[in-house]
Amino acid sequence: MGIDEQQKLAILNKLQELKGLKIFSQMAEREIFEVMKRSDIISYETGDVVFHEGNEDEHLYVIIKGLFNVTSTARSGDDLTFFVAGAGLIFGEMSFMDRQPRSATITAGEPSEVFCLTRDDFDDLLAKDPTTAAKFMFGVAEILSRRMRGANQRIKYAT
Repeated sequence: MGIDEQQKLAILNKLQELKGLKIFSQMAEREIFEVMKRSDIISYETGDVVFHEGNEDEHLYVIIKGLFNVTSTARSGDDLTFFVAGAGLIFGEMSFMDRQPRSATITAGEPSEVFCLTRDDFDDLLAKDPTTAAKFMFGVAEILSRRMRGANQRIKYAT
């Protein structure tokens, strides 16, 4: 059984929305669709916790819209906010790549929507469409590179 016109339109609209995010900007719609069909689109309300520091899962999240607070608990017991991530940014990438427990807690700062991909689903994409998987990971690498460059600048000017 095929999909109806309303479902087709919803898929096309979501493809266009994702195409506007940096991580997907170098990908054709067909490639975005290959990643999209292995993923979930999840909505969060203000205050919803996506995951807690120490959790074990291997999901990568791409923020479609909204804001998320990235926090960790200091030795003193205080929660430290590392940064606030908005549309086009990612979180969960460390556990996605190294399969280690989560290093931070992620909480929605406002009503938000994310694109969520599991490591197993990425591995399936890699096996079946390595070019698309490589383009996706290059997008992840670009975002991480910008994040590292920003951290380096903050350290440089803090000393």
